[in-house]
Amino acid sequence: MEEIIKSLPDSELKVMMIIWNNNKKMSTGEIDSKLKKEVEWKLSTLQVILSRLTEKGFLKNEKIGRTNYYSSIVDFSKYTKNETKNFIKKMYNNSSKKLIASLLEGDDTLTDNDIEEIKNMLNRSK
Repeated sequence: MEEIIKSLPDSELKVMMIIWNNNKKMSTGEIDSKLKKEVEWKLSTLQVILSRLTEKGFLKNEKIGRTNYYSSIVDFSKYTKNETKNFIKKMYNNSSKKLIASLLEGDDTLTDNDIEEIKNMLNRSK
């Protein structure tokens, strides 16, 4: 049976991205200092979000001394695959073909080389 991974609201996703990108357990203070570059949250807001992510099964909390450390339980690639499937289901009636057509028609930055690479990827996935 496939594991069900819930979608995250933007605020929780911001925190998860920091933890995923650092690929190590992080203290609340470390997460807070990285977030300061993006948002102006109070520490209490971050603590609530960390608590929610722990309750949802995205994070593991480990207390060392007086400091809480958080590490990811849900793998980034699993999360993105799940989000992509949900997006295709919602926006493209579960059709990857429609998604790819939309990307190709709407993206004027694709080079001939990019298109060739995409064709090769599709041929390899057969």
